[in-house]
Amino acid sequence: MSHDNPQPVLLILNQMAGPMTWELAEDAGNVLGCVALFTGHPDTLQKSHDRVLLYPAAHYQRGNLFRRTLSWVYYWLQAFTWLWGWPKEIPLLLFSNPPILCWLGWLMRRLRGIHYSVMVHDIYPDVLVQMSSFSEKHLLIRLWRWLNRQAYEQADLVMTLGEHMAVALEHQFDSTQTKHGKVEVIFPWVDTEQIIPIPKYENWFAQKHDQIGKLTVMYSGNLGLGHDIETILEAAIKLRNKPNIHFMFIGAGPKWELVQNTIVLNRLNNVTLLPWQPEKQLRYQLAAADVGLVSLEPDLWNLAIPSKALYMMAAGSAIVALAPIPSDLEQIVEKCSAGVTIPVDDTRHDALCQQLDSVFTDRSLLNTMKSSARQGANVYCSRRENSRHFLALVSGRDDL
Repeated sequence: MSHDNPQPVLLILNQMAGPMTWELAEDAGNVLGCVALFTGHPDTLQKSHDRVLLYPAAHYQRGNLFRRTLSWVYYWLQAFTWLWGWPKEIPLLLFSNPPILCWLGWLMRRLRGIHYSVMVHDIYPDVLVQMSSFSEKHLLIRLWRWLNRQAYEQADLVMTLGEHMAVALEHQFDSTQTKHGKVEVIFPWVDTEQIIPIPKYENWFAQKHDQIGKLTVMYSGNLGLGHDIETILEAAIKLRNKPNIHFMFIGAGPKWELVQNTIVLNRLNNVTLLPWQPEKQLRYQLAAADVGLVSLEPDLWNLAIPSKALYMMAAGSAIVALAPIPSDLEQIVEKCSAGVTIPVDDTRHDALCQQLDSVFTDRSLLNTMKSSARQGANVYCSRRENSRHFLALVSGRDDL
């Protein structure tokens, strides 16, 4: 690392440091002083800020569990070497990507006395247990839980994204052992000055993909094993004879081929499948959606919060969440009157069809939900307030 740069006051580690992590780094640089960010996110590595030092690392590998695990381990080893070159007085902020990163904080605490905080976006190994053949009695899972417990209890601060996630974490370690004394909730945020509603007739993305005059129903994000894509596809098949209700899938992941094969086998003209779009196009992509779909498999709802829902709200999309009641996302949607939540059961694809039919028929209802979604994003999910709260906790300063 270059010695020409100023010494940072905080080291931030996140293999997939997307917009929220980058915005946090920007805000930290502005109010705390120079910070360093160690990431493999290709879009983030193209950014620049006078007080954020960017250091490239191994990219996150999507796909099967083996490839993801290899990329996690490679990043972890790189991070170990990278951290060893910094003075031990600089504290760490570790995100849960990769989910084994918190162990590095614990190791650095034992070896060098470094202070660290942990932000948990996805609760592992719980996700692994739910989405694989591993049982709670498996040696790997037992070892993982033991290492997590050591890492969390030695941290100055453990944070997560929602109340239900905090409860799940509180059952896994003694949070009173941390300096902060409890698991703190930091709701995810979105930059509502960048992500805004854009009328379709002014939106080149909507025009390019022939969405003018249609009800655009969008799933944007990871097409992963933990996401209930099947229910959305079943609804698309049932609504195939209503061409003005159009489904868009944008992203990548293990279920990409499922979507592609379903389109081909059922000859679906009401479904568009696109790969990840460049980040600079995100505001136009999201604003093309009338309805934003958010879905996880039933057993994962207290283990993660899809932040894409907040981005869709900021873009003025009504939200249809396939989620248990109660759950963290259901509470956000309910609080903001941003849309509807469809409970988990065997007939929810029918309920999804009914909801889409309803908003397609009653445009005043749709417009009310879209307006409420945007307003809710401004009130509850603003970057300014949530980022400030985050930095106040990490820095221990009350004057931010």
